[in-house]
Amino acid sequence: MGIIIALLVSLLSVTPPRQVPAAGTVPRYERAACPVEVAPGERIDCGVLVVPEHRGVAGTLAIRLPVVIFRSRSASPTPDPVLYMAGGPGNSTVDGRRSGKELPFLDDRDYILLEQRGARHAQPSLACPETNVLTAEISAGRLRGAAATSELAKAAGACRQRLTSAGVDLDGYTSAAAADDVEDLRKALGYDTWNLQGISYSTRLMLTVLRRHPAGVRSVILDSVLPPEVDFDEVSAANLQRALNAVFDACGVDRGCSKAYPGVRRAFVDLVAAADARPLALGVLDEQGRAVEVRGSQVVDAIYAALHDVQAIPRVPSIVADAAAGRYQALAALVKGNQGPSSFTWGLRYSVWCAEEMPFEDPARIAAQTSPDLGLGGINEGAASPEECRAWRVAPAAAEENTPVASDVPVLVFAGEFDPDTPPSWGRGLLETMPNARYVELLGRSHGAGFSACGGEIAQAFLRDPRGPLPVDCALRLRGAAFGNR
Repeated sequence: MGIIIALLVSLLSVTPPRQVPAAGTVPRYERAACPVEVAPGERIDCGVLVVPEHRGVAGTLAIRLPVVIFRSRSASPTPDPVLYMAGGPGNSTVDGRRSGKELPFLDDRDYILLEQRGARHAQPSLACPETNVLTAEISAGRLRGAAATSELAKAAGACRQRLTSAGVDLDGYTSAAAADDVEDLRKALGYDTWNLQGISYSTRLMLTVLRRHPAGVRSVILDSVLPPEVDFDEVSAANLQRALNAVFDACGVDRGCSKAYPGVRRAFVDLVAAADARPLALGVLDEQGRAVEVRGSQVVDAIYAALHDVQAIPRVPSIVADAAAGRYQALAALVKGNQGPSSFTWGLRYSVWCAEEMPFEDPARIAAQTSPDLGLGGINEGAASPEECRAWRVAPAAAEENTPVASDVPVLVFAGEFDPDTPPSWGRGLLETMPNARYVELLGRSHGAGFSACGGEIAQAFLRDPRGPLPVDCALRLRGAAFGNR
């Protein structure tokens, strides 16, 4: 415990950046140093968007949101750039985005990144290191079940107290507020219209922009859609089961895979049950050099991670079959890769989720997703628990935030066959309220399916003519995961 306490103290010493009182015109855009190191020699401009923390509240403070602009390679770029924001909620948009060399969109237009309010490089950042430390203990199997839920709720309460004591208004960090930030940035940069791109949670954010500020949107690219009307926590384990069944079914109809791994679905169930009865002796150590207790939840989490890797998906049947036979090398590597604290900015996740999802969800259905009867080791794939949200105490969002978005703006929707988080059906569902939406499902792909060579080709054509024909031949040629080529 000494190492954990020392790490916690170290993380807690990273206090939220000082909030800047509103001065001058708000909202406004200012040139500023880049929030992360960027590649030298490339045309990259950086700045900050200064906006009110809580619009409509008298005396609210100004907050600062980093902006990174990758300039087009074209001598005469189109006047409508692409704005991209990361998912989560709780991921940083600007982290790891050092270069624009691999961005196909720069052939025609600028590409803009906006850090979401409350994210890692925003001022303030709603970091909750207390929670990050606990996620490492959960991934290592030392904290689980009701005890994990209780400790996470305590950590959320402690983080809330620390942030509010520093003057942060946690009710100001919602998808609606972030959508208004997007609109403020468009106007501040002087664009008549632009194109939006989102993945996972940020698809919901971009749909919120479309709901609130449609006039400024030329087109939208949505990858791995999380629509506002779905109740994610009520089906989080069911989504994982769907993806697992898709893998086992694909193996079953592949002659080579079914011959090599007969009964792999049953082997998976038995493997999880065996790990729950007695932790598997995999010899995995966490980042602090302590033994990981590999129970059913750690087995499922390892396979869950593999479902996000298009190279690993075809290997899932062999990983399961080998582990069921006591050959743990591949499974151990996956478990090892899951160790360490999460990278989420948890306060941002809580403020969004506890306002916009939890008020509309059924706690009993949420609890059922961790039932041992599901055969998933009690793993909790929900975004936040009712207990954490009660500790976070933010105001519920308006009922509109739980309803579908209707729009005639051109929308390109990508989905991946094996996505364990946002099933393809959620992307197809947008076609019901968006007459100019088009749906592309990429076989063999998973979460973030459009971030691929084929997806990039289709997206580039869509941006050039959002209402024109799409080059979907590359998608039609995909044969899916090659389970026969293990």
